[in-house]
Parts: sequence; C-alpha cells; structure tokens
Amino acid sequence: MGDILLALSIPLIVCASGLYALAETWWLRRHPQAGAGDGRHRTPVVVREAEAVVAEAYERLGGLYEARQVRPAGS
Repeated sequence: MGDILLALSIPLIVCASGLYALAETWWLRRHPQAGAGDGRHRTPVVVREAEAVVAEAYERLGGLYEARQVRPAGS
C-alpha cells in the first residue's frame, strides 16, 4: 500500500505545483503592484553578481581551457 501512495503522490505534487503557478500568475496579473518590488529592481544587481562570479572562475580556471589542444582522432 505504501508504494501505491508514493506513486500517486508524484502526480499530486506536479498538479499542485501547476495550480500554484497558475494562481500566482493570475494574482500578479490582477495586482501588478504586489510583485513590482520583487525582482525588477534586484535583477541588475543579481546579474552583476553572477558576472563577477563567472569572471572570477574564468580567472582561476581559464588557463586549463586555453592550454588544452584538441587533436583529431587517429593522429
């Protein structure tokens, strides 16, 4: 019986998350000021932080990729 409940819980979770996304979308369309401060003002900051992380990673590991030479098969 436990396996059946586990197997049935997966579609239930998928349906519940879909209904939540649908309700959230409907709510934000009806109340645009409710989500105005959530992501629009933070997005440039998050992008700059992500670019800094990528730049730092490339500084540290970029030499590994540039030094590697790819040879064709059979050479």
